[in-house]
Amino acid sequence: MASRNSPDTPLLSADIQWYCVKAQPKRENIAYGALLALPEIEAFFPRVRYQRALARGPKAVTEALFPGYLFVKFAPAHKIRAVRYARGVSYIVRQGREFAPVPENIVAALRSLAASQVLELPPDPWKLGENVKVISGIFRGASGKVAGLVPAKQRVQILLELLGQENKVEIPVNDLEQRHAHPLQVTAHR
Repeated sequence: MASRNSPDTPLLSADIQWYCVKAQPKRENIAYGALLALPEIEAFFPRVRYQRALARGPKAVTEALFPGYLFVKFAPAHKIRAVRYARGVSYIVRQGREFAPVPENIVAALRSLAASQVLELPPDPWKLGENVKVISGIFRGASGKVAGLVPAKQRVQILLELLGQENKVEIPVNDLEQRHAHPLQVTAHR
């Protein structure tokens, strides 16, 4: 164990600031819950929700925006032990001997993108001429270029090479690999 004056001992600030915390593997939710339960500590765990195309159809998936990390607002000089030893927490990110504060404006920007801590990413519509990959159905594994969109039927026309020539084929949207809009583009269109 490091002594109070050793070069490995972190310098503890009395200022209340945001810090980045590394969670134990696959335990971000546990760490988040434990940190939320602590008095005088604020926690923020941004996540992203999107549709993932699977062979059985689309499935809503929610994942950490920054896998393995979450943000905690506290004064290290007063709450270091509570944060460091909270269930699911591995360590507080440091820069040398000091805990690396996260600027307030960065956390505010992330919060504005995901008010409920979950950022919804709608599928980004395909553009004509764009390459797409078929992930299910009889053309699974094939790739082609978008030749047209048929939104009323939720289908996309793609050019596939079949028997040595390009053919226009209508594929259900759910059979294609989904793309998602960039988070800043999502909020710009609201």
